[in-house]
Amino acid sequence: MRHRRKTRKLGCKTPHRQAMLRNMVTSLFEHGRIVTTLPRAKELRRIADHMVTLAKEGSLHSRRQALQVIRSRKVVDKLFSHWAKVFESRNGGYVRIVRIGPRRGDAAMMTVVEAVEEPLEKIKKSGKKSTKTVDTASVVPQATDKDLGTKESSSELSEEKTSSETKTPKDETVEQEKAEKTEESVLEETSTETESLKEENKEESEEVKETTNKENEETKS
Repeated sequence: MRHRRKTRKLGCKTPHRQAMLRNMVTSLFEHGRIVTTLPRAKELRRIADHMVTLAKEGSLHSRRQALQVIRSRKVVDKLFSHWAKVFESRNGGYVRIVRIGPRRGDAAMMTVVEAVEEPLEKIKKSGKKSTKTVDTASVVPQATDKDLGTKESSSELSEEKTSSETKTPKDETVEQEKAEKTEESVLEETSTETESLKEENKEESEEVKETTNKENEETKS
């Protein structure tokens, strides 16, 4: 159980791990960026941030402390002269870790560890509130001809509904009587039409019989 233990062993013993991290810190401040695995990058960031705080102090004692970790005097000079000015406006977050995907072979997550060189830009907050004038035409939708037509049709439908709702039982009986009368008139018309058609058919059949009888008599004679 590794409870309350902050150090990452990184699969190697203490002297090997310390030497590896020292080399990584020196190459980081020499070139500005390196490529390594994710656990090593997280452990490297702790040491790199501490080195930057020593460089921002700029004293002789802090320089000697940095020389205990960084292997090259030229890199220490660059750290105290160049990187201290770059990180002057920052109070932390000197190193960025960017994941670039798994490594081919063992699928270990690879990262790019780089020093953040972009300066911080402070946002100026103005006390006055900006007042913008907006046209009412752009906010309130104006009615078109189609909308007006739909409104008129909807109003007519609503009037019909209200009229149907306000009908009394007397009006309903009157309407029923009217409907019955119209049905009776339609039936009478249809019956007269059928009778006239029957009479016409009878007359035609009688004429046909007479003509056939005449033809038969002529043939016999």
